[in-house]
Amino acid sequence: MIRGASAVIRLTFPSKREAEIIGVSIKPETEVASKYRSRVKISRDGGSIIMLFESKDITALRASINSYLSWLMSLREIYSLLESQEKSV
Repeated sequence: MIRGASAVIRLTFPSKREAEIIGVSIKPETEVASKYRSRVKISRDGGSIIMLFESKDITALRASINSYLSWLMSLREIYSLLESQEKSV
């Protein structure tokens, strides 16, 4: 465990399927080397994704949260696009 700053963020999605697909998609980002200033653990609870951020300092925590939220927004856009294409076929 990294000591310093930490945060827990829970994001609830419209469906369990969306939470599962997005959770699986972002999981590899959490498996990077531990030499970085932040670490993130992701779990899923039904239609929610829970992210535990642990950082050496508040600056690293903020940067890590911003990165993950940006990636999650991109994944949601991709999911929505693919879902709309699937419905039109």
